[in-house]
Amino acid sequence: MKSKWSVLALYEDADARQLAVQFCDGLVRRFWSESGFDLSWCDWNGLEHPISASEAAKKAHEADLIVVALSGQRIIPQHVKGWLDLAVQGRGEREGILVGLPDAQPGDDAAGAARQMYLRKLAHQAGMDYLTAVPQSLPTRVPESADAYNQRATQVTSVLDKILSHTCVPPPLL
Repeated sequence: MKSKWSVLALYEDADARQLAVQFCDGLVRRFWSESGFDLSWCDWNGLEHPISASEAAKKAHEADLIVVALSGQRIIPQHVKGWLDLAVQGRGEREGILVGLPDAQPGDDAAGAARQMYLRKLAHQAGMDYLTAVPQSLPTRVPESADAYNQRATQVTSVLDKILSHTCVPPPLL
């Protein structure tokens, strides 16, 4: 059964949205055989409106990946930083991945490096992994509830069935 990953892509403008689309396309291409993806999109302007900011926060709390796509050389606006801080705090101890696009390149200005440093620190504080590109593999998920552990523990797989139905003949005594 395919695992399902929820992705929330936050983007600054049309150029940044294109970066997020390229990242999500790469994610789907690399992992389509083993995972499904539920993609949600939100532009930074929407975070200034209480209703859309609240809806985006709910998606961020549940998202496995939060993609923050930046363009230009501007700093991240204060309303976006405030929203990101609250959104990742609202996740509690839920694991996840924060993705910063594009990655700061050698020769970038100080603002580009500062944006990446802010996102990396935010991920660290929230207990999330931090990426700047499509990963080689997706991490194995830890079940979120006792019910998930119980379901997995009581599931009889073909390997377990073979073990349970195999009769052992004790070795002969000398």
